[in-house]
Amino acid sequence: MCTLIFHNARVMSLDPTISGARLVAVNGDRIHAVGGDELLPQLKSRSTQLIDCEGKVVLPGFVDAHCHVRAYAESLVSLDISPQNNIRTIGEIQNRILEACNSRAPGTWIKANGYSEFHLAEKRQPNRYDLDAVAPLHPVRLTHRSGHVHVLNSLALKLLNITAATEEPPGSLMDRDVATGEPTGVLFGMGAFLARAMPAADDSITDPGLRFAGERLLSFGVTSVQDAGAWNGSGRWTGFESAKGRGLLQPRLTMMLGWNGFSELRSGLFRFESDCSDLRPGGVKLLVGRVSGSLHPEQWELNERVLAIHSAGLQAIIHAIEPPEIEAAAAAIAEAQRSSPRPDPRHRIEHCSVCPPELRKRLAALGITIVMQPSFLYYSGDRYLETVPADELEHLYAIRSLQEEGLSMAFASDFPVSDPNPLVGIRAAATRISEGGRELLPREKTTVSDAIRLYTLGSAAAAFEENIKGSITPGKLADLVILSDDPLSPDAARKNIRVVTTILGGRIVWQANR
Repeated sequence: MCTLIFHNARVMSLDPTISGARLVAVNGDRIHAVGGDELLPQLKSRSTQLIDCEGKVVLPGFVDAHCHVRAYAESLVSLDISPQNNIRTIGEIQNRILEACNSRAPGTWIKANGYSEFHLAEKRQPNRYDLDAVAPLHPVRLTHRSGHVHVLNSLALKLLNITAATEEPPGSLMDRDVATGEPTGVLFGMGAFLARAMPAADDSITDPGLRFAGERLLSFGVTSVQDAGAWNGSGRWTGFESAKGRGLLQPRLTMMLGWNGFSELRSGLFRFESDCSDLRPGGVKLLVGRVSGSLHPEQWELNERVLAIHSAGLQAIIHAIEPPEIEAAAAAIAEAQRSSPRPDPRHRIEHCSVCPPELRKRLAALGITIVMQPSFLYYSGDRYLETVPADELEHLYAIRSLQEEGLSMAFASDFPVSDPNPLVGIRAAATRISEGGRELLPREKTTVSDAIRLYTLGSAAAAFEENIKGSITPGKLADLVILSDDPLSPDAARKNIRVVTTILGGRIVWQANR
């Protein structure tokens, strides 16, 4: 007999062997049976909890294949200076910083997140002088919505010992005054440096953020996340273990390692103590970029790192956005597989934002998994249309073309870069309509059903987790979502489809107010 049964439902199982189901029966934390309502009498007992879904659609829980949990938690308890919060000028940023300074003791760090120079009237990055004008006695750090640009005021620069003599870390860039060489406070690609140099937030700040983050994810039907912190290691793993143990973060979490974390693992400095369904180790995240104008890491070094990961039996997960970086990632993966052939290594390229036809074919031939963020089309689409060169724009987030090449794909939000709500990403993939109502490369639209699959089974498979999640299949974890309306209906685009119930491991963990 079963502990929980959802009946009178329209079950979108994502399992090709199951169709037309109206019932999902759960026993403990696993799916026990999927079928028609006629199964109800034989599956229920006096202790069974029955949920009448009233004809609503039941989906597998959403899986976000690339996100930043700690950064998201911190953003929820930091100042919101994003366009979505109607911040449209540097003056409005200054006003928010000034308000925070007036309520906090001098010397207290002020952190603000989410600004976008494209949406600012000045069309430029804020700098130290803008911040100094309102915060001379508080260290201030602004974080760009991308997470890859930060702005510090003069006091923050002083506390972190960043001066004209400071050399940029490899692969990063520090904007400087042309005449004096003094830093303007605008730092590109220095997130890892700041994470090490700045004082860590204490639990009184991070705990509420983590709890709020977990609750928001459940409200969007996100039951599993894959944390893609490029400097994840033993400390971050311990932090997630603690958050899980104290009930702060309910969604299941797979943590990728950064390169330094992988080095810790190889040297035996720490071992993963857990491989349960709630907190699992993932692959190894590498960043490939050209912030300083040249490829970093260089090709030879990238080849060595990917080979080391590959030879250790782990998955290389490579951040690569434009063709030169994607080419470098593909070359490193090809060299690793040539040197040490391995069945189904399932190495990944994250973002793969601009991918022309010849490169798509190369990725497909190598069996690389692509993890994309379709919600960027919605939140950043207007900026793309105005700033991306035409020869790149025609290959931007080429979802349909990548599918047609037979590439394995997964979807993600990259939160806090964009909102975690998978329904926004699913709609964006299917419509390619920006926040401003403009259409981007409509030939690359995918179907709603494919977009849902890439946010569930596709994302689970990207982390070798398709055997335990991603579809409504007997034996898999009972992670489910009930939607307010049918996302496949002809009028779905006109409806505000939302999650009404989220189930995690056979427990109802979130319900919308009725």
